[in-house]
Amino acid sequence: MAFSAGEIANIANAALDYYLNKGDTFKQSLQKRPFWDALESKAKTFPGGKGDISLAVEGDFGAGGTNDSIKGYTHDDKVNFFTPANIKRANFTWREHHIGLTMTHTELKIDGISVVDTNGERTSNHSQRELTVLVNLLEDKLFALGEQYARGMNTLAYGDGTADPKALAGLGALVRPNPAAGTVGGLDSVANKWWRNRARTAAYSTAVTATPALAGHGGDAVTSNVADGGALAQVLQFEYRQLTRYGGKPTAAFCGSAFLDALEKELRANGIYSQTGFASGSTDISVGKLNFMGTEFQYDPTLDDLNLSKRCYWLDMKNIKLMKMDNEWRKDHTPARPADQFILYRSITSTGAMVAQQLNSSLVIDIK
Repeated sequence: MAFSAGEIANIANAALDYYLNKGDTFKQSLQKRPFWDALESKAKTFPGGKGDISLAVEGDFGAGGTNDSIKGYTHDDKVNFFTPANIKRANFTWREHHIGLTMTHTELKIDGISVVDTNGERTSNHSQRELTVLVNLLEDKLFALGEQYARGMNTLAYGDGTADPKALAGLGALVRPNPAAGTVGGLDSVANKWWRNRARTAAYSTAVTATPALAGHGGDAVTSNVADGGALAQVLQFEYRQLTRYGGKPTAAFCGSAFLDALEKELRANGIYSQTGFASGSTDISVGKLNFMGTEFQYDPTLDDLNLSKRCYWLDMKNIKLMKMDNEWRKDHTPARPADQFILYRSITSTGAMVAQQLNSSLVIDIK
């Protein structure tokens, strides 16, 4: 029995709505994406408008040495006053994203489904089998659409915005391997040293060699070594103190496989003593989840895909976040078919940006 174009559209909408609302993690995904899942689970919204997403930040509190220091006085000595004027704005441009699928009437006919497409004519009383066939046909395409959407947004979330200037600038533009150069949200990281993430990378080592004063924000990539309790573990201990120094707190760590291999090797070599002593007897020799001060160091396969298996991002997720425009995130569209083509279109669009409220509570760290 024939389906009208409107009925085809309704079934497609219902199927697509099912896939888009199964959950933020896209359960049908073939590869885990813990960073993207964490971003979406903690995302905030903002209203539409002409301007950027603008945040007020402040890292200086005096007046550049002009009347802003405490001094003693006695009797009728004159005293000085200063006017704080240190609030700056970080501006992040929201971006629009699209992905879409198409299906021809020919494909439907091959699957035994006929489409009535004359002046909105509708047909009723279809068999349950025909509905199932149609949904199964769409299921394969919607699986691909959902997977490609998740993969694309996940890749953008780790990027620095250079691959596609019209798409959102991701973590690479916020928590940078060399935080002492360039801008974040339009604010200069050279002039505002408090507007820098921490880094333990080869790129930052080069910057520190040229300007030793930059060492306060990190240094070279770490050579993992099991001696003396573990070189990488010791660096993480040091970095945790620095990351919490200004009121922030790292809450999530996303690691490549080589980084976790090194950390697990140090753990095995040094052992963890418990109430029952060291491992003995019939014991599972695997290393369980690695945690530090309540933060789980998670494997993110995307870092391997990006040739960053030796990298870890230790992030303060309260201050590094995804912002979604109200009613414009993962929005389903049903574009009308062209007059001269018998094609079914479906699209997903998302409008938003990644923003930073504080940078010195997040770290990018590599191993050699």
